Amino acid sequence: MHIIKRFIDLKRLLDDKQRRSPNQIVGFVPTMGALHEGHISLIKESCTDCDMSICSIFVNPTQFGESNDLEKYPKPIEKDIELLIDIGCDVLFLPTVEEVYPPSYTQQNFDLIGLDIVFEGKSRVGHFQGVCNVIYRFFDQIKPHRAYFGQKDFQQTVVVKKLVNITSLNTKICVVPIKREPNGLAMSSRNVRLSDNGRKKAAFINESLRLIKNNFREIGLSKSIDLAKKHILKYDNAKLDYLVVAETDTLKGVETYENKKLVALTAVNYEGVRLLDNIILT
Repeated sequence: MHIIKRFIDLKRLLDDKQRRSPNQIVGFVPTMGALHEGHISLIKESCTDCDMSICSIFVNPTQFGESNDLEKYPKPIEKDIELLIDIGCDVLFLPTVEEVYPPSYTQQNFDLIGLDIVFEGKSRVGHFQGVCNVIYRFFDQIKPHRAYFGQKDFQQTVVVKKLVNITSLNTKICVVPIKREPNGLAMSSRNVRLSDNGRKKAAFINESLRLIKNNFREIGLSKSIDLAKKHILKYDNAKLDYLVVAETDTLKGVETYENKKLVALTAVNYEGVRLLDNIILT
């Protein structure tokens, strides 16, 4: 596996590969490290679909609203490198902040038609603009044919698809289903910050979403959401940020089922850790 830290060196490698094999498909998996089975599923998907797979590890400072949250983000780089080698990743791109955001780069404000200011965006002001800036930089420099994102960060997948749509970027966004722990908890790098007992109990988040999925056709969306909220709030140290049902492409919240494609999304602060999950309803 190549470990590359500069865009110029990555471009040289890609150009060399392209000369040898002009029709090769390049896959890209952007991560912030602390890799788990969820990330691994994305990289494996890329390795299956593409001739060359690149994984980036970059803890992007522009998408963190609170500096202490950035400082707490786990960074086990040696373990991450071992995992990437084991699964056959071709390239690890490991840039510095200065490489991604040189003095010549001006942070952009993308018109995302409001997708960036609801749900996660409402709670974390500026988060998705930070995500879009780093993704734009990566896509613009690397020019991957396909990029892989996890369904767990559902709103992010919608935002990134919009980013590609409104720019000249020519990358196909591939969304990979959520990878879960045995108890149903969505895998996340933040899970390591839960206590052992809390990690077991946190299954209640997925359970609440399944209450909506299993009941909304019989009792309606509103009552199903209320049922799910009550289930979450039964647990000590659980603070509900939001629990909504929205259209999958517009993220417009809905209260009634009208044969639209819908997703239930939630964010719960549990034991001081922000945990996201979602489930496709239709």
